[in-house]
Amino acid sequence: MKYSIYLEEDLILVDRKYYDLTPSQKLMYFALKFIPEKNVVNIGTAVWFHENIDCELLKAAAYKAIWRMDALRLRLKKVKGQIKQYVSEEEPKEIKIEDYSNYSKDHIDEILEKWTSTPFKYNDKELYDVIIIKGPEDLTGIYMKVNHVIMDAWGLTVYAKDVINVYLAMKDGKKLPEEPAKFIPLIEKDLDYMNSKRMQRDYEFIKKKWKDPAVFASVEPKYVGKKYRPNNIRYKGKQKVMSLDKSIVAKINEYCRENRISQQTLFILGSQIYFYKLNNTDKSMVNSVLARRSSMDRKKAGGMMVNNLQLKVECPYGVSFKEACEKLTKEQFELYRHGDFPYQLAHDYVLKQAGIKSGLLTDFTITYQPAKIFTDNRIKAKVQNYFNGSSSMNLYLTIMDTLDSGELDFMFQYKVAVVSDEIVDELYRVMIKAVEIGIESSNKTIGEIIDEIYA
Repeated sequence: MKYSIYLEEDLILVDRKYYDLTPSQKLMYFALKFIPEKNVVNIGTAVWFHENIDCELLKAAAYKAIWRMDALRLRLKKVKGQIKQYVSEEEPKEIKIEDYSNYSKDHIDEILEKWTSTPFKYNDKELYDVIIIKGPEDLTGIYMKVNHVIMDAWGLTVYAKDVINVYLAMKDGKKLPEEPAKFIPLIEKDLDYMNSKRMQRDYEFIKKKWKDPAVFASVEPKYVGKKYRPNNIRYKGKQKVMSLDKSIVAKINEYCRENRISQQTLFILGSQIYFYKLNNTDKSMVNSVLARRSSMDRKKAGGMMVNNLQLKVECPYGVSFKEACEKLTKEQFELYRHGDFPYQLAHDYVLKQAGIKSGLLTDFTITYQPAKIFTDNRIKAKVQNYFNGSSSMNLYLTIMDTLDSGELDFMFQYKVAVVSDEIVDELYRVMIKAVEIGIESSNKTIGEIIDEIYA
């Protein structure tokens, strides 16, 4: 689509192609549009280097990496009353180098938390920030903040990895690494899907899957036994991160390899033990976040591609842990084959089947984040995520090991009006305990595991 722009007496023709938002992007734009706390769609991350870093060279690498990633240069703009997106070809804004070498790391973290909680102006504006931080004792960081409409955590990892690899190539005088894959062709594929026969087949699958209504399982005693939870419009949030020791993670990974199941399956099952016990049921529902990064071009691109899928978790008490894992694995793979279907349409259908006009049928959302920041030449670094202060979901758990350290970080983000610290602690305790018992004695039944945990 070609647009004419008049500047004084000159007529300049600009080739600018606008695209509709994809279903994944609409998921986040809905929150951006209707939730008063606009910081709810901010993602803030820093990579901290524990060695001497040339800050000017890192700045040049970060700047070059912006040009190499079309997704990062996406802008939102209203065109004839409809929100559209396009890739900006304007010069990227300056990347600042902030000297905080006289500050403590805790003070710097407070500053970055504040930056992360500051919303973007999103109408035809840049939807990212990149800042180099000089910290104390040769600590150097690159802080990155993005609007979730244009970038998910995987995409941000792709950018961070590219910055590091470009930096190392420039430092060593070597050829630059291969560029990230382009996001625009993937946008076009997602938009084509919306009018495809495949989408209609996916819809038929959703209807068949949810022929029987969902069963609501509350995360807190207050709503146990209720049909659903009304939407809570207080969005103040909190974040709590707990790390699982690498010795336990190694046992989990070995079990998953031997039994050909994913870590995500294991932790979904573990988490639902908490819901089963609290709600006195063997049926629940969880929002399982799908990265939608199955192909190589999707793995190597930036952008926003996640989808939220409603997963039934029905594991009778007499089923063994191993059988439950196999059942969930099969059902997840089946669901993921239809993982492009728009969340909102699926959500509305599930509510309709349950006889509910609006509300929530699950308090819990979980994602296992497999994307990693690594380089051909390892450098000492640590990834740190910063919370934006708001939560659109009651309880959202992200499990990750972005530096391939062998540990797993469990990052809980939750609405303080719904979920307490004690609930988070108990859910984590039960989830990990259930997984540990299950991998040690996989023939134990779900009922036996519940009895052992709560003995």
